Amino acid sequence: MKKLLLFLVILCSYAVAQEHGVYFMQSAEDFFLLGMRQYAQKDYKNAANAFENSIAVSPLNHRITASTIMLAKTHFALKDYLGAAILCDSMLHKYPYSLYVEDAHFTLGMCYYNEGLYVNAVKEMLTVHRIARERLNREHSFKVVDNIASEFLSQGEINTLVASNTDPSMHALLTVISAEKYFSTGNDDNAKAELQNFNDPLPGQPMQQRANRLLARIEKGNLVRIGVLLPLFSGSNGSSFVREKKVSNDILQGIQLALRDYEEHSEPGHITVAVDIKDSRRDSTVIDSVISQWAMDSTITGILGPVFSDETFYAAVAAEHSAVPLVSPTATEEGLSQIGPYVFQANTSISMRGKIMAQYTVNALGAKTIGILASDFPSSKTQADSFAAEVVRLGGSVIIDRRYPKGETDLRFPLREFRSVATALKPDYVVKLRGRMNVANIMSTLLAYGAQYEIVDSILAVGGSIDLTNMFGPRAKEVADSLKLPVILSYPFVDSLQYPVTSIDAIFCPISSSQQIGVISSQVAYFNLRAKIIGTAEWYNIHELEMNRRYADGVIFGSDRWMEKNPKTDEVYNEYLEKYGKQITDNVLFGYDGMSLLIAQLQKGSITREELAVSLASVNNFQGIRNTISLNHGRVNGSLHILQYKNGTISKLVNYAYQ
Repeated sequence: MKKLLLFLVILCSYAVAQEHGVYFMQSAEDFFLLGMRQYAQKDYKNAANAFENSIAVSPLNHRITASTIMLAKTHFALKDYLGAAILCDSMLHKYPYSLYVEDAHFTLGMCYYNEGLYVNAVKEMLTVHRIARERLNREHSFKVVDNIASEFLSQGEINTLVASNTDPSMHALLTVISAEKYFSTGNDDNAKAELQNFNDPLPGQPMQQRANRLLARIEKGNLVRIGVLLPLFSGSNGSSFVREKKVSNDILQGIQLALRDYEEHSEPGHITVAVDIKDSRRDSTVIDSVISQWAMDSTITGILGPVFSDETFYAAVAAEHSAVPLVSPTATEEGLSQIGPYVFQANTSISMRGKIMAQYTVNALGAKTIGILASDFPSSKTQADSFAAEVVRLGGSVIIDRRYPKGETDLRFPLREFRSVATALKPDYVVKLRGRMNVANIMSTLLAYGAQYEIVDSILAVGGSIDLTNMFGPRAKEVADSLKLPVILSYPFVDSLQYPVTSIDAIFCPISSSQQIGVISSQVAYFNLRAKIIGTAEWYNIHELEMNRRYADGVIFGSDRWMEKNPKTDEVYNEYLEKYGKQITDNVLFGYDGMSLLIAQLQKGSITREELAVSLASVNNFQGIRNTISLNHGRVNGSLHILQYKNGTISKLVNYAYQ
C-alpha cells in the first residue's frame, strides 16, 4: 500500500505538468509492453512492477494513463480491490479526458461489487453505459447492472436509481427490475404501475419482451409462491461471510434461472410461480421468525433452502411444526428428512451414498466377497459404515474392514491383512500319501478327476504330497473330500506379491480427498489385489486419475454430479453464460434443480402444502441438470450417477437409484 500511495503522489505531480503536454519516452513504452506481456501470462506481481516503472518515467510520458489503468486492473486481478479502486478514482480525477475513462469506471464498479458496495457498483456501470464508445463495454455494463440490481438491491434503492437515471436503455431496464421486485413480493398493483411507465427505446427488443412476460404473469393470476431461505448476509461487510454469500448467490441465480425457463415455456392457464426471498443469516432466531411469517401466508406453498446442514436443521424443525414442505437443495446431514413428513433433502445424504454404492456393488456387479479400506474422516467413515450394513442386508459378505487415519500414505499393514484374509478364502488343499492307505482307490479317484497317470504313479511311489489345488483348481476341495484322506490347508502365497489375490471381488474405498487416489490405487496394485475398486465422489478428479492411470484404470465411483450433453443442458448453460458472462457452477445447478423439482410438482396440480408434501414424497427419477432426484425412500435423494474411469476418460455407466 505504501508503494501505491507513492505512485499516487507521482500522479498528482504529473497533473500539473500535463498542461505542457506529454512526451514519448522509449523507456516508458518498454516498461508498458513488458507489463502487458506479463499481464497476459497472468504474472500479475511482475506486471504491476512494470506498469509502476512505466508511470514513474519522467517527464510526463505518453503511457501514463494506459499504464495507470493497467496497474488498476492488475491490482484487481490480485484481488486488491481497494488498491485498484484508489488508482481508478485518482485517474478519473486527474485525467478526466483520457481514452481510458470508461475502463476506469468499469474497473471501479467491479471493485465496488467485490467489496459488497452494490449501489456504488451500479452507479459506475450506469456511467460506463452512458459514456461508452465501445459496444462491448456498453453491453457488458448493461448485463452487470441487470445482475446486481436484480439480486442485491432493495426496492427502495432501485426506485431511487429509476428516478435519477436519464439513460433511456438503463431507465427501461431498471423500471422492469423494479416491477419484478414488486411482483416477487406479491405487490401486483405497484408492479403494474411500474410497467405502465415502461418505455423501451427499442420496441420489440428483449426489454420489451421481458416487460410483456411480466405483465402477462400479473394479469394471469393463479399465483403460487415459494419461500426461498438462503444465508445471503445482505448488508453485511463485504469481507465477511464470503463463502456463505458466494454459495447462496450462486444458488439464487440457479433458482431464478429455473423460474425464467418456466415462464418462457408457460402457456395461458398455467400457474404463476413467484418466490419470496429471505435472508437466513445462519441464525436460528431469524429462521424461526421467517418461517412463522410464511406459515401464516396462505400463498406460500413450500420452502426451498436453506443451504448448510446446521441452519437446515433449525428450518426443518420450524417447517415441520408449521406443516410447510421444505426442500433443502444441498444439505447432506444425516436424519434431516426424518424430522417429519414435510422435510425433504434433494441432495444425497452421506450414508445414503454408501447404501447406493453397496447395492450397485452387490446387485449390479454381482460381488459376493467384499473388502472395505476407508479413511477415518467422518464422511468417509459414515459411508463405509452404511456400505457395510447394506452389503450384509443384501446377503453379501464383508470379509475385511480396515480404517486408516486421515492423510495416511503408508497402507502396507492393512493391505497385508487384505492379502492374508483373501488368501485364507482359497487355500491350497494338500494330501500326504504316506502310511496305510488304499493306493488303488486313490489312483482311480485321481484319474477319474482327470489327473495324469504318470504324475500320480510317481508321487505314490515315493510317498510324497499332492497339492490338489494346483492339480485340480476350483475342484480341489471336492477331490479332497472324495479321497477321504487327511487334508492340510496351505497358504503359500500370502507374502509372495508376484502371485495375485483374486478371492476378493471388490474393495470399497471412501476417501477424504482426491489426493488419496494415487495412495490407494498404487498400493492396492502393489499388493496385487485383483479386486474392483469402488470409490466415492472424491474419486471424481480427472487430473488425479490421469496422474495414476496405470493403477486407477477401471475404478468405479458414485457421484451426485454429472452433466449430460443434450439440448436441455446446452440451453441452460448458454442462457447462464449469456446473462452472467461466466461458466455455470455446481451451486447454480443445485438451485436450478431444486426449483425445477418444486415447479414440476406444482405443474401437476399439487398447489396446497399437503398436496405438495405428498407429491414430493413420491418423486422417483426426476431428471435434474446436475443429478437425478428420487425422494421415495425416506424423503432423501436416493439417486447417484455411477461413473467409471477407463482408458483416460470418465464415463457414466448408469444412474442408480436406491431400491
